[in-house]
Amino acid sequence: MPDELISIGEAAELLGVSISTLRRWDESGRFPAIESQGGHRRYSKSQIEIYLQDILAMGKDWALNNTEIPSKFYCSDSSIFKAKLDKMKIELARVEGLNEIYPLIVAVAGEIGGNSFDHNLGNWPDTPGIFFGYDLIKRRVVLADRGRGVLATLKVVRPELNDHREALRVAFTEVLSGRAPENRGNGLKFVRKVVTKNLIGLIFQTGNAELELEKDNSELQIRDSGINLRGCLATLNF
Repeated sequence: MPDELISIGEAAELLGVSISTLRRWDESGRFPAIESQGGHRRYSKSQIEIYLQDILAMGKDWALNNTEIPSKFYCSDSSIFKAKLDKMKIELARVEGLNEIYPLIVAVAGEIGGNSFDHNLGNWPDTPGIFFGYDLIKRRVVLADRGRGVLATLKVVRPELNDHREALRVAFTEVLSGRAPENRGNGLKFVRKVVTKNLIGLIFQTGNAELELEKDNSELQIRDSGINLRGCLATLNF
């Protein structure tokens, strides 16, 4: 079914902003119109609906409770994930002010999502695949899986690990040996390097632990998350 296009007035009403604000968003690339003919802008209703959804809450709820999610956010295998990642790259390239970092955002998201597939292959506890959503206005990417989590995966090569916070520290700081897919986390050192050198923020949760990274701060901020997540939940802000 073709996407429904609506007028700028209808779009502004749905988004709760003025028409002039929506025009500025279009001109800056923050929320571009789908069509603009003769000065008349038309917008994708489905894109507005996505914006109005809280993708972080949706991804977190799916990771915790296996709730039903729209198919647009679900990647059942790595080929679907890569196709959606390519689409995100094209859309990010159009956003004003992201010329320098949008390839890095895509690379980090690709590494995190790829880890979920690589290190749960044949070992998904229930629902395979990942949640993958992004919001170009709120400038956020959310990835989640219902996999084994970092601790269970690392214990294959580091059996002495018993704490989710220590597992996160190891995953983001130590180069691990072992045959794939047991060497989970080596790509997360790349993630840490990219995030701390660019205008990107990352919150990564697994088990009952949460790690936060931000620009110009190589220190790992690891704390209790207040939830118990078997798999992983990652939020990129840019």
